Amino acid sequence: KVFIIAIDGAVVADDNFGNLLLDVAVLRSLNIQIVIVHGAGQQIRQLSQQLNVAASDWDGAGITDAATLRLGIMGATQVTHEVLEGLSLNNLRGAQSNCIEAVPLGIIKGVDHQQTGKVHQVDTEMLRTLLDKGIIPVIPPLGFDGTGHTYRLNSDAVAVEVARALGAVKLMLITTHNGLEIDGKLVSQMSVVELEAALGNFAPDMISKAQHALRACQGGVPR
Repeated sequence: KVFIIAIDGAVVADDNFGNLLLDVAVLRSLNIQIVIVHGAGQQIRQLSQQLNVAASDWDGAGITDAATLRLGIMGATQVTHEVLEGLSLNNLRGAQSNCIEAVPLGIIKGVDHQQTGKVHQVDTEMLRTLLDKGIIPVIPPLGFDGTGHTYRLNSDAVAVEVARALGAVKLMLITTHNGLEIDGKLVSQMSVVELEAALGNFAPDMISKAQHALRACQGGVPR
């Protein structure tokens, strides 16, 4: 069985991240294959401030100009290193993967999204080779085209597409929030219809999670 674990950059930066990797180790001990997809939004914000470079987008869903793409690559590289470091600490083997083939998101409603991309294809053969050898693929929010060009991607979208391509039985979206909240109340379970109706009621930084959780359900990822 394959589980996809999508982790925000802010979660990786948190002191509690080590405990999360302990849970990953438990899942691996049960012979569950794990793929980790991570974001880098918090790291891009920090780099933007440190380098005094304005970022055009944080989550890979808006416009990514050239400067923001550079920040995205730096931030994603930092997070990937921290994930691999944490896996090693727990005696788990991981490998960064360039398994995401991307194309430009393009012009939407007259707006050119520049260096923002979308997933065109997932190299499932590469991922299954790693998984079959007990290696945890670590996938950054970046995609590459046939010419080697890099695109900034939304990590939630990447997680959904990887889950779909691998036929994963579970997709976990892990954030610094307790979960989806409506009117300040935590919702532990809801149907697809209820989720679709509630999309406008979530905190701004949780809307992407809700939207892509809905996409995952509609696309055949069980839970």
